[in-house]
Amino acid sequence: MSVTVTVDTAKLDQIIAALPKEKIVRFVADGVEYGLYQEMGTSRMSARPFMSPAVEAVRGGFNQAFNGIDSLMQAEAVVDKTAFDIEAGAKINAPVDTGALRSSIHVTPDRP
Repeated sequence: MSVTVTVDTAKLDQIIAALPKEKIVRFVADGVEYGLYQEMGTSRMSARPFMSPAVEAVRGGFNQAFNGIDSLMQAEAVVDKTAFDIEAGAKINAPVDTGALRSSIHVTPDRP
């Protein structure tokens, strides 16, 4: 049995076309060298994801909020809220450590 899903992206395409060439980007990153190893695991340690579950937790709300956007300011507000929600979720999901990992998770408009 096959299922066909049709997604109407016309509104999103209009918003993207109206946006200035400068993109609205926020990065959520950790500031420790071992964060990636916690997230992905190594040959000696199983993965303990904290960032990807935080992203998945806000994906539905982001998609829903983005459908109602009419202006660049609204788009920026949705992106900001989403980034800070991901930051909060990642801090909650971060494996217990000395606190360095959790306290290093942050949002930035520039590449970390």
